[in-house]
Amino acid sequence: MNKAYTTLIFVIVLFIQSGNIVGKDILATPLKRIDILNIGSIAYPTNLEERSDIPFELLVDEEFQKLVNDSVNYEQFRPTLIFFEKGFKAPKPSGKKISFGYISITALSGKYRFPKEISDVQKAKIENNIKQDVDTNLVGTQFQVKTWNPFEFKTINNLVAIQYSYEQTLKGKNPTNIITTNLYDSDLQLQIVLSAPKKEYKKWLVYYNQIIETFKRKVNIGDIATFEYPTDIQERKDIPFKFLVDNEFKKILGESIDYEQFRPGLLFLKRDFEIADSTNINPFGSISFNILPEYNARALKKDSLNLNLLQENIKKNIDQNLESTDYKINSWGDFEISELNGVPILQYSYEQQLRDNEASKVYSTYFFDKSGQIQLTMSSPLNSLDQWKSNYHKILASYQRLIAILNIGTMFYPANLEERSDIPFSMLVDKESKKKLGDSIDYERFRPTLLFLKNDFNENDSTQLESFSSITISSQEGDFSRLSYPDSLNIDTIQYEMKASVERNLQNTGYTLISWDSFNSSISNGVRTLSYSYTQQLNGAEPKHICVTYFYTKESQAIVTLTSSASEYSFWKPEYDQMVQSFRLSGWR
Repeated sequence: MNKAYTTLIFVIVLFIQSGNIVGKDILATPLKRIDILNIGSIAYPTNLEERSDIPFELLVDEEFQKLVNDSVNYEQFRPTLIFFEKGFKAPKPSGKKISFGYISITALSGKYRFPKEISDVQKAKIENNIKQDVDTNLVGTQFQVKTWNPFEFKTINNLVAIQYSYEQTLKGKNPTNIITTNLYDSDLQLQIVLSAPKKEYKKWLVYYNQIIETFKRKVNIGDIATFEYPTDIQERKDIPFKFLVDNEFKKILGESIDYEQFRPGLLFLKRDFEIADSTNINPFGSISFNILPEYNARALKKDSLNLNLLQENIKKNIDQNLESTDYKINSWGDFEISELNGVPILQYSYEQQLRDNEASKVYSTYFFDKSGQIQLTMSSPLNSLDQWKSNYHKILASYQRLIAILNIGTMFYPANLEERSDIPFSMLVDKESKKKLGDSIDYERFRPTLLFLKNDFNENDSTQLESFSSITISSQEGDFSRLSYPDSLNIDTIQYEMKASVERNLQNTGYTLISWDSFNSSISNGVRTLSYSYTQQLNGAEPKHICVTYFYTKESQAIVTLTSSASEYSFWKPEYDQMVQSFRLSGWR
């Protein structure tokens, strides 16, 4: 297994002194859920807050700073998420050393396989490797591990979990308690670390125990949507699909065919599902996803779907699939068209049965998105239907539509907006810009990568074209390494240059810069973010608020811009904030 390198670099690292203490004297608090990249989500107490805005160098203990040179980029050591108590004030550079508690979460990709029962020999080897890693990380510092507590090998939310804790001191003083819980899925290790001064440990342990039980996995479907799924099921690519095909269909297809061509895009089975005899498999439940590529210039509306035609075609296809087998359809459920997060969906169900065997139930949902159709299907024998149906509805309810920013990442697709690349861009350019640029220019070259307008926007309505609000996304590939590192350029210099650029763009137009409203710099989800906002006004017209956010990696930048009239700002700003906060880099699926 991959060795977990627990980050040790906070100002004071604290660990749980005893795994048996649960802090009963501290009341549990309400929880709030937060995404962990694109791989899942976790809940945390509301008296904590995630603080990726704090430069990580300020959190690194001087004992570790002396081990690295001055030019090191400390952000490379940042955990995926870092939680502090609300109101926490970060240490000042070269200021007085302070001690504090924190909880960090780090996601590590890889391949992880554990036997059903971990032997004592295997446990001893894992313990020894982890202790060696911790000791190695402390070499060259005056930190020392004072006490190790017993390791625990257990299951948390159906995932293999290894939990260990110790107490460490600095020069024999300032004891800190640290506890780490490593959760393992087949493609992921989630490392959850609590570090707190010994005197604050009980309080922090209550927070920690609330967090570690709440992890949910998430799957990205072709950058079209994400779904959360319970951890009692698991994507099972490890089982040859031929073993999962019903014998009735094998009679038709034969032995020589490549059954992998029929495998769904994603197939979820029970986490502990095993095959003892590949020639005789008992009926089992499953949930699958398929993508049916299809592009439409406009997002479909539920009223544009022909329910009768869809129902007729689906029934016909299923009947054809079963006609050469001994399966029969016992009953059909209702076919229903509705809408979920701004996307029309079709739902249906049926019950099928093979001869006198136990019947099974199938539930299916089609999502008719602009860039493709997603089919979510659940199949289960009646004896396990309640559990599988519950999982199916949980997955369905977690649906979140995405918009892909090519080669960079994804964002949530707002339910109240629509991407309108179908409108000629010259129709959307305001009169002041046209005065400056003229009529002969090709305005399409200024088109942003993506452009969002209200769902009911009508480009044929001259009054709407006269004044409207929008969110645009532009992307560019290149060398952005200087801007992607927080310490590479002075923040005041960046703000000065961006403000100067805005002022230049407004020259020779009737717009006036009324106010420069905000400027921020942060690191979030592995990305350097710069954002600013200002207000501009055309003489005699309503003021317009402009909000801009830049996302930088070494090789790319994405720019999200809100342009909103003052009267519509209360509608558009939350939509903009949700999109910006949901940005995730490509790579995690």
